[in-house]
This record gives sequence, structure tokens and C-alpha cells, in this order.
Amino acid sequence: MTPVRTRFAPSPTGYLHLGGLRTMLFGWLLARHTGGVFCYRIEDTDRTRRVPDAIRSMLDDFEWSHFDVDEGPTAEELHEAGYGWEGAKGFHPSRVSSIQSLRLPRYKEVAEQLVASGQAYRCDCSPERLDAERQAQQARGETAGYDGHCRTRDVSPDVPHVIRFHIPAGTKVVFNDAIRGEVIWDPVILKDAVIMKTDGYPTYHLCSLVDDHDTETTHVLRGEEWLPSAPLHMLIYKALGWTPPVIAHLPVIIGKDGRKLSKRHGATFVKNFREDGYLPDALLNYLLLNGWSAGGGDEQEVMTREEMIARFTLEQVHAAPATFSYEKLAWMNGLYMRSTPDEQLTTLIMPFLLQAGLPAEESQVRRMIPYIRERMTNTLKDAIPLVEFLFVETPALGPQQAADLKLAPGDARRILETAVAAIRPLESFDPADVERALHNLPETSGASKKAAFMTVRVAVTGRKVTPPLFECMSVLGKARAINRFDRSVEALTAS
Repeated sequence: MTPVRTRFAPSPTGYLHLGGLRTMLFGWLLARHTGGVFCYRIEDTDRTRRVPDAIRSMLDDFEWSHFDVDEGPTAEELHEAGYGWEGAKGFHPSRVSSIQSLRLPRYKEVAEQLVASGQAYRCDCSPERLDAERQAQQARGETAGYDGHCRTRDVSPDVPHVIRFHIPAGTKVVFNDAIRGEVIWDPVILKDAVIMKTDGYPTYHLCSLVDDHDTETTHVLRGEEWLPSAPLHMLIYKALGWTPPVIAHLPVIIGKDGRKLSKRHGATFVKNFREDGYLPDALLNYLLLNGWSAGGGDEQEVMTREEMIARFTLEQVHAAPATFSYEKLAWMNGLYMRSTPDEQLTTLIMPFLLQAGLPAEESQVRRMIPYIRERMTNTLKDAIPLVEFLFVETPALGPQQAADLKLAPGDARRILETAVAAIRPLESFDPADVERALHNLPETSGASKKAAFMTVRVAVTGRKVTPPLFECMSVLGKARAINRFDRSVEALTAS
């Protein structure tokens, strides 16, 4: 295999969404599969639509995703471009800056080269003229676009202007997409597109091509929404005498209703999944299956990153839309959580407990992991109600709670008093010791097994459904368990 150079190039006009993360994943896998280079760059030339914290959020997403990068913006470049913060981390430097706003002279140089060769021209048409032109075209039922008014005018570089790429009428473009095969535009319906704006910033159509050329990018993976721009890009490459990279337009991700995935379906930003308690490997594994399959009857779905790298090729990426299932993702996330080692799972859970306002102690959480693991079915947040009883003062079991358990207050009090008498002498409070001490609780308290242990469970944890009772009591500790029993006995006695 020939090593390739791929890149992921987000724009800070919004937060990273699932489609962007999948594009990054596929580009990374292709580079790693071939022993190539994976680059990260920031395409920030759309100044009017910038979201202030988008870059930091994207870099947080990137760090959370555990991708390794061969070339990308350094911490110094982030600060120079206005995106840095204290403690900001960078990547290995690229041969050219990986932030487009730091490369404006290079884009101006290429744009002027196109003007000098007659492939582009300056345009000083006012917004009012352009708007009137669009309205007239729509009234005539024509495709909206620039009418070429300034093609033959000698617009001075000293007046406010844009630079447009000249697309002659009747131009035919044949484009070979790495996923969709040959695509033909005959003729190209695009009108002369702006490649340099009045503010001196290039449009995506110019700067992304220049960056890919200057960094010798061999493969460009992007969403299929960019397919209509492919003929323009091919024409610009031809005008500059450059060989275009291999370009693959990835299938759109849709919801179960067949419509493009959006917030009406659920979370779409990566930061939402990060904050909701999904594991990055689970999300990436599931995204791999949204648009790619191993083929050949191979139905394996859960894969390590090493397996993904070994098996990924562009030939196995589908052109058809990929349906995203939140239920399938939750199922896969559950698998990943339950297979995560205890220490690592504890570390992953702790931030969510603290964010929930629980004064969680890592040692106690760690002791609970074996007892809650199988109960964590969707996200890391599943741990919150399972361990909450350890870090909050549960309400005492009073008459109302006894009634909910279909017990008279006196019967509930007798169960708890018997339980206290059984565990008070214990020197060791391991689960097995607690279980032996309470083994005969139904008989000694005169209650049914269900009533006896449910009463103890509610008094200890405040809940009817919990991890194993004796294990919960052991982690809580003898003194705290007795205290909760005593408070409930007092509340029941007061009635």
C-alpha cells in the first residue's frame, strides 16, 4: 500500500457534529491503514459566521476522541490566531501553518496568479446590483448566479472588490469520485464563483485547494454536500496546473425517518455525546458502521481501533445514506462500558458524579464498580443513581414509606431493629459477613423475605431498586448503615 496524506479541516462556524467526526475518523483510518500521515487544520476564513468557543470545543472533542495527529496547529499558532488559552495544547507543526487565517498572503498570491492568467477577474458589483440580478433571473426561471458583468471591465485593485473565477459557458467537467465513481457535469451550471472576498479573505473554494496542494494532501474526504462544488474545484486545479488529490464524498447521515440527521432527531454535536456520558471508542465504532462495512459476509460490529485500522478501505464506503440509530449507539456504548477495566471505568465515571453535585470519593466508587457494571446499559450517567446513596444522606424510612412497602410502622421498625442487632456485633463488614448476619432476618423479625430485605434496602439506600444489598451496605460501612437504621427506627417510633 502506498502511504497517503489525509487531513481533517473543520471550520469554527459551529460545533463539531457527528458527520464531521465520522469524516475525521475515516480520514484517520485511511492514513493509519496505509502507514501514511494524518493532518489537522483549521479553516477559519469565514469571519462573519465564527462561533467564539467553537475551536476550543472542537479541540476538546478531538482530545476526548483520542486521535493521534501527525501535523497540525501548534499552541503558538493557536495563540497567534486568537484561539489560544492558558494550557492550550498543540500538535506537531505542519510544513505550512495549519490555521488558514495565518496564510492570507499565500491565498492572495494564488488569486492574483489566476487574475494575471485571465482565469479570474476583479468584480466591484454592489450588493444592490447582485440582488436585482438574482431577482431578474428567478423571474425568468433561470439558475441564479453571477452574469459576468465585470469579466471585460478593468476593475482597479484599489477599489473594494472581490475576485471571481471565470467559468466559460458550456464547460464540461468529468470527475472521478473515489466512492461514487465517474460524475459528469455537461455543462457545468455554476456561475463565476467568488474565490477572494472584499475583506481579503479567500473562500473555501480557493484556500482549501491551496492548502491541500501546499501540504501534498493525497486524499480529501468530505461530506456529499460538497459534491456540487467539485466541478469548480477541478477547474481551479486545472487553471493552476495542479494535480488534484483523490476526492471522496461521504454519504449523508440520516435519521430513521429518512431525513438528514438534525436536532429534531436528538443530539448531533459531538460535545453533547461527550457530556452525556458516551465513550469515544463506542461512538467511533458505531460511526464506522454508518457508511462503511467490511463486506464479504463479515458481520462483526464491535471492533478495536487496531481492527478498524486493519480493515478500513475507501472501497468499502457506501454511497447510499447511512441511518443513525441512537438506540444502537446506546447498546454499543453499554458493551464498551461493561468491558472497561474497573480502575478506568471509575476514572470515567467520577466527573459525572461530581457534575451531579455528589461529593463522590473515588475509593468508594471503585469498590462499587463490580456491582454496578452490568446495570450500566446506556451511558456513564447510569452510575449516578446507582451510587448516589453513598454520598447523600438518604431520607429516613417513615410511616409513609412503610405504607408504600405494605407494612405497618411497627412491623417496619421491628425489621430494622432486628437488622441492627444482627450487624452491630460484626467486626468485619465484608458483603459475605453482612449476608451471614442478616440471613435469618425474615424469621427473626417475623416478616416475609421480600418485606424484610426491601425494608432494609430502602432504609440503607432510599431506593427499592439498587445494586446488590449486602455489597451496598459493605461499601457504605457499618457505622453509616447503623445510623440510617437508627434514624428510620426513630422516624417510625415517632409515628
